[in-house]
Amino acid sequence: MTRNARRSGCRTTRPDPAKVGPLLRQAGFRGSDDDPVRVRATYDDQGRPRRVHAHFADGWSCVLYLASDGAYTLRQSLRIRVSGRRLLEREIAL
Repeated sequence: MTRNARRSGCRTTRPDPAKVGPLLRQAGFRGSDDDPVRVRATYDDQGRPRRVHAHFADGWSCVLYLASDGAYTLRQSLRIRVSGRRLLEREIAL
């Protein structure tokens, strides 16, 4: 059984967040006005970008999916951390 010298599959890189932030806002991201703190981009075998994951300091994150025909889908979410669980339980009991 021979093995291919070229590895197939997706390639992942970490592009500059300052360059990716304006692109995400142009695509429709409305969560945060700041640039992301972490960005990960995935490319296919032909070197075309397919996905861009971005995480922001205030809890927002988004994923931009790019199709081969030029269409895209943008998903965004907000992660909320609740602290002070005991206080919250006391307020509910009142």
